Amino acid sequence: MYSTLYRAMRLLWPGGLETRRHLRQLERTQWLSRSELEAWQWAKIQQLVRYACQHVPYYRERYQGEGIHPEDIKSWQDFQALPFLTREDVNRHLDRLVAPHWQGKAQPNETGGSTGQPMRFFVEKSFWWWNAALEFRGRGWYGVREGDKMAWVWGAQRDMPDWSWKSRLKARLMRQRYLNAFSLSEARMQAFAEMLVRWQPMMFRAYASALSLFAQYLKERGITDIRPRLIETTAEKVTGPQRELLEEVFHCPVADCYSARELGTIAYQCEMGGLHVCETRYLEIVANGQVAPPGQLGEIVVTSLTQFAMPLIRYQIGDMGLYEADTCPCGRGLPVLREVVGRTHDFLVTADDQFVHGEFFAYLFRVKPEVTRYQVHQPDREHLEVRLVCKQTVDPAWLEYVRNEIQARFGEAMHISLEVVDHIELTPAGKHRFIISEIRPDFKGTAPG
Repeated sequence: MYSTLYRAMRLLWPGGLETRRHLRQLERTQWLSRSELEAWQWAKIQQLVRYACQHVPYYRERYQGEGIHPEDIKSWQDFQALPFLTREDVNRHLDRLVAPHWQGKAQPNETGGSTGQPMRFFVEKSFWWWNAALEFRGRGWYGVREGDKMAWVWGAQRDMPDWSWKSRLKARLMRQRYLNAFSLSEARMQAFAEMLVRWQPMMFRAYASALSLFAQYLKERGITDIRPRLIETTAEKVTGPQRELLEEVFHCPVADCYSARELGTIAYQCEMGGLHVCETRYLEIVANGQVAPPGQLGEIVVTSLTQFAMPLIRYQIGDMGLYEADTCPCGRGLPVLREVVGRTHDFLVTADDQFVHGEFFAYLFRVKPEVTRYQVHQPDREHLEVRLVCKQTVDPAWLEYVRNEIQARFGEAMHISLEVVDHIELTPAGKHRFIISEIRPDFKGTAPG
């Protein structure tokens, strides 16, 4: 009853009617055939490019400087020849990327800066309404609806209630509870667990690394009666071992929500396992400057079809991934990503330039109960630095055994250092970076191995 009443009242909030209208549209467009979806997106792209050339100084000047005119964009090949937009471009030309008639009305924001300097950007109010609709649709695939109880294990301070009386009231009305990923002490996890046993959330929204620590805490203490319907992981990649642990402890599916602060929801994992690219984003996989076929690893380039205050056209988001060649058995026409491998800074290679998937370390340390957290740093092709947080003292023989396992995968030419540390710092956004690489990827292969 409460969820039904909440959804009815939500229509009276700012953006409530618009969000519901977007959701109805998304419920229809997800079932378009691939050709119908491409035609729908093509009309949106032509509109976006014309708008950018007419109203956004950066695009008008850059395209004119390269001899590009909106009427020249007559095919997907023409669109895929447009220049990329990088984070450096945004930071350098921010004012000229905002349409003048949006100046003063668009809302400022910035990325979390997980891999370096944050990027500032601007969005219109409808950005939030579209994003809410995309999230509601994805959760609906699992039977979770707006107004259902949601537990957060989160770290981005801007998303956390400041716990004024208004914030506390809003959180209660929205039926949301929070565990700060910056403060995962045993006492706080125990209090949160006791509350959840009584409260029984319908879903979790969480950083995979933080929720995995909480899940391990529950497992070790035999707390088994927290039974949500869905775990939504976002903001960082969920590893295979993390997914297995979460499904074991909470007895529900884990849905990966691939998102970015500047774009909102990009892809959402359906109940059949397909990571579907949302129709409001046109996503390309690019290898060596060319659009890659399904199955080939490359950089992810995204065009948002609903952002006009500051358009993002062929934006290099800084992630790597690859498309799935087969359609998803769920029947939706939305494209499917086989995997978002991670940031371009998460790219590991052997001394002879073979790609090593970051999951190698996830599975390596999964079977080593001594390790509670790890981080791998590759400064160049000849060196690998591994830092471990251990729950107990480990002897030199154990460290040497671990080093040999890593050496076998990376080859004898790799110099490997292992260090046991007391803790590993989180990013400013509260995320944990498992892999940090200084190597720029060279896309020669087809898929990560």
